[in-house]
Amino acid sequence: MLPQEDSVDVTPPPTKPARRRDLDLMRMFVVVGLVFFHTARSFDTGGFYVKNDPTSELVSIAIAFAAMWGMPLLFVISGTGIWYSLRSRTMKAFSWERVRRLLVPLVFGVLVIVPPQIWTRLRGDPRYDESYWEFLPRFFDVEFTPGGFPFVVGSDPAAGLFEWAHLWFVVLLFAFSMLLLPVIWYLRTPAGLQAIERLAERTDHLWIIVAAGLPFAVLDASLGGEEGLAGWSRYSYAVFILYGYLLATDRRFGQALRRHRRSALILGIVTFAAVGVLFTLGSESEDVNTLLDYDVVSLGMRAVRGVSGWLWVVTIMGFASGAGKQSRAPTEVKRELSLVDRVSAYTSEAVLPFYVLHQTVIVLLAFYVVQWPVSATLKYLIICVISLVVILGIYDVAVRRTRPTRFLFGMKPPRA
Repeated sequence: MLPQEDSVDVTPPPTKPARRRDLDLMRMFVVVGLVFFHTARSFDTGGFYVKNDPTSELVSIAIAFAAMWGMPLLFVISGTGIWYSLRSRTMKAFSWERVRRLLVPLVFGVLVIVPPQIWTRLRGDPRYDESYWEFLPRFFDVEFTPGGFPFVVGSDPAAGLFEWAHLWFVVLLFAFSMLLLPVIWYLRTPAGLQAIERLAERTDHLWIIVAAGLPFAVLDASLGGEEGLAGWSRYSYAVFILYGYLLATDRRFGQALRRHRRSALILGIVTFAAVGVLFTLGSESEDVNTLLDYDVVSLGMRAVRGVSGWLWVVTIMGFASGAGKQSRAPTEVKRELSLVDRVSAYTSEAVLPFYVLHQTVIVLLAFYVVQWPVSATLKYLIICVISLVVILGIYDVAVRRTRPTRFLFGMKPPRA
């Protein structure tokens, strides 16, 4: 039986700057969490640029759980950020901002940040003796692949080295942000606002929250999941962005997440367990790939996973927004806001550079650490801690202090 739902909070919503501050902090929380996630990839049983010996099935289960909600949550937060951005910009200005804030760091990242990861993977073969500068021209042997939209640049089959690595998130965010502009434009019209109003009036019902996960079930079951995209269909991320935008348009959506968070948690646990059972059944045959195949078990696994991933996003955002409201206690507002606002201002600028840098730092560091004669747990902790220090150091010393580097990493010009 589901627990008694929380009562609706009828107190005035937090001020808009406070809501934006909470959004920035949650975004940075997810991105910092990716350091722990991608470090763990060196210890699970799946493929990654650097692998420890031995690997762990338990880590693989943890990775599968985090992949269900980590990147979807980041796309939802990014969609909410679009709503805030459009409050002070026209559609044309917003489009230019997307180019400057996403496309520029994407191109720079592919040219400079990504190649060391692939070279490091190749160096894992003791027979490989190519220098980085010999490898680099082969990495850029590419071909135009319009059928792989939005990944319209792919590796030349003869070389097979080019890839987007972790920057696939920036590719999808840029492409889908632009493609969703007509939908967002409609939602800003009187007819669109009325549709949002009607939807917000129905959020008292838990089934509406659960039903919102059905598009992910349909997309992932019909199109298949993609291992390089955290196991989701790329088009599911477009829906996550749109949901993030909608969540910001009416305070009742946020209230619904808080109201149904405990029910979503229970349903999330149940559906995740079901995903595990279906995946185990599908994996009994070596010829079955549950992410891509269309047998009954694989279709069911992907459909349940789509709903489960959405329920975990609801759970996390529901509890996070509740914690944010509690932190603004009347007796502590003045002192706490000043501290948190300073942290938020720093992290809101750092989040994209941090994301662009993080995986390359992890891979380069893990290449050496996994060879040390210490326990896997100690290796993991060493990689996580040193990676965080190095990434923040690079950002603070080499990125945020000059106008050219700020431009290359998608940051605004420095304030006077």
